[in-house]
Amino acid sequence: MLKVLACLVLVAAITWIAFSVLNVNALIVGFAYVLAVLVVAARWGLTESFVTSVAAMLCLNYYFLPPILSLTIADPQNWVALFVFMVTAITASQLSAGIRSRAAEAQARRIEVERLYQLSLSLMLIDTTSELGPQVAASVRKQSGFFSVAFCDRQTGEICFAGVEDQRLEQDMLRSVAIGDGAWFVSRKALTPGGIKAIVVPVALGGRVLGSLGAIGPSLSEPAAQAIANLVAIAIEHARQQIALGRLEVARRNERLRSTLLDALAHDFLTPLTSVKSAITTVRSEYRHEPEEDDFLAVVEEEADRLSEMISETTDMARIESGKPNIRRSRLPVPDLIRSSLHRMKTLLDGRPLKVQIQEDISPVDADPEMIGLALRQLLRNAVKYSPPETTIAISASQAGDTVTIAVRDHGPGIPPDELDAIFERFYRGKQTQESVAGTGMGLSIARDIVGAHDGKLRVQNTPEGGAQFSFTLPAFHEVQLL
Repeated sequence: MLKVLACLVLVAAITWIAFSVLNVNALIVGFAYVLAVLVVAARWGLTESFVTSVAAMLCLNYYFLPPILSLTIADPQNWVALFVFMVTAITASQLSAGIRSRAAEAQARRIEVERLYQLSLSLMLIDTTSELGPQVAASVRKQSGFFSVAFCDRQTGEICFAGVEDQRLEQDMLRSVAIGDGAWFVSRKALTPGGIKAIVVPVALGGRVLGSLGAIGPSLSEPAAQAIANLVAIAIEHARQQIALGRLEVARRNERLRSTLLDALAHDFLTPLTSVKSAITTVRSEYRHEPEEDDFLAVVEEEADRLSEMISETTDMARIESGKPNIRRSRLPVPDLIRSSLHRMKTLLDGRPLKVQIQEDISPVDADPEMIGLALRQLLRNAVKYSPPETTIAISASQAGDTVTIAVRDHGPGIPPDELDAIFERFYRGKQTQESVAGTGMGLSIARDIVGAHDGKLRVQNTPEGGAQFSFTLPAFHEVQLL
């Protein structure tokens, strides 16, 4: 209202000076009025400039167009002049107001871009050792000028607030958008007549919804809201990748430390075992003993050999990197592989019923004898652990085309269906037997890695008669003929 009064005062001042002081003609005062309209339009806006135009037209008609001091116009040409003045003034007002509006929009966009830039810098500094949700909400609130900001994480469903926990941000809607049930566009809700709105926007990257972002504050353009959501999505994805890489690095270092420790322990154990073995061999060969004493010494020697073999095998297992064992392929007959594995485990298998079935005319396999023997022994050791002593352990070998399959079957409790995939993971122990059966949970994962390095696959299935059957495939060996 004050601006309108100021416009009327300005027109009145120009009229008094031109009519009473300078006594100029209608053309000069018309230019003065147009200049006043342009100044008002550039300074304030369309409404004020329109009021100024109408007031100037009336004053021009009353004071400067014949008959003077009357709103009646005698000369038709003055009607044309008055109309042109009115159109010119209003057009100038609209153009000036449009320029002001575009300038204001450009300024608002510049501010939005600056805030987005500051937000991107802030999100780049997120601490991956702390929770991401509160940091994201705090950064968006600080850099965007919102009163309250909420972030809903899709993975956990947790909603983190920054600023006042405003109940006008509907948590059900935030969760609905976060899990992908909500709309993919920006949701707006006016809260006050002054332009305060509540917005909810999905946080997505590459077609994957990572969560949702809600905010209460001044109105924000949809491109700016989408840009904020995109920056948040990029920051969250980058932070999660950094966390995953950190965990992989920790796991790799732990694996390296574990391998180093096993190597050191194996070396420290083998040295005294070698001395014990040498001493027992010397005592048995150089001195005479009673039959009972000789039986005891034989047991000691046999157990020393067994312990030495176990330490060597553990060292080999420690040196196998997941998926990258050192493979030296050669022609390996299947009967020799099974016979060698059973011989090296004769102490553990002593007294256990065994059933060996090997297909006639089965082709040799293309494999590393030590590595694939280690894998087979792991399956045999697993069968001994998890089956009663009086039950039979069956070993079979068959061929289909260029693939040889070797299977080990036991009559133990079997494997729960929900653990069939997890049983091959490193250090995984079955939930039902982890307390009753000793082990590290490494044997099956080692066997899987060795078989995988031979371009084969290790499988497990529960048998209808009870127990489990582990089987792995190997490529058959083919002679290379030189021309």
